[in-house]
Amino acid sequence: MTVDDQMAELYRLPIDEFTAARDKLVRELRSGGDKDAAARVKALKKPNLAAWALNQLAHRHPEPLDELFDVTSRVRDAQRKVMSGRKADLRAATDERNAVVAKLAKLAQDALEEAGHAASGQTMSAIGDSLVAVASDEEGADTLRTGRLSREFKPGAVVDVGVLGLVADDEEDAPTGPETRTIESTHAALAAARRRAEQTSIAADGAEAEARRLADEADQAERRAKSAGEAAEFARRAAEARRAEADEAAEALQQLERE
Repeated sequence: MTVDDQMAELYRLPIDEFTAARDKLVRELRSGGDKDAAARVKALKKPNLAAWALNQLAHRHPEPLDELFDVTSRVRDAQRKVMSGRKADLRAATDERNAVVAKLAKLAQDALEEAGHAASGQTMSAIGDSLVAVASDEEGADTLRTGRLSREFKPGAVVDVGVLGLVADDEEDAPTGPETRTIESTHAALAAARRRAEQTSIAADGAEAEARRLADEADQAERRAKSAGEAAEFARRAAEARRAEADEAAEALQQLERE
């Protein structure tokens, strides 16, 4: 296994095991005389929760992640066509991308919950932002492909003009001059609103999942409390019966002694 393979393996581990495993690998590389590789590994940062969940997509679900990169490429192509005045169904491409993002976000949520982590609204929002941001952050997208993110994508990297829709084929039909700038500004505002709606939806999904988890825990706690109460009542009645038997035995002993 190469050092790069070993580094990738670190990001497959449960998040709480990352630091210890990284430091162990550093020691092994140093003892083997590979100081440069040891320094590379030592520089690796423990991923935060959102980044860890995104890395699990690369390690566990590479095909759906490849699907995201493919559909993102189609969104970019449609955007270029729209911005150059050619016909493109950008809305359909964006809707397809959003469906893939939603599927991946659910897989990331499953990975979090399976590992015992809360899929909070903030974490799910960061995951959703990052999946959309692959369109504008190529370096980050490459890191996501390898499953070695230490942080989620920055919100500023999220660029989406997917609300533009269909435009005319003929360039002469495309608006120019100040009108173009006005339309582009409107489109930018609509894109920002759409992105915010997507983020809010993902955050809501995460909040609902957290609410369900807490409700389940409350139900389990209530059932445990009920079982404990029943067990206590049974033990109390058993103790009363034993006490009654002890009292009867003592009374019988006293009667024999008097005789």
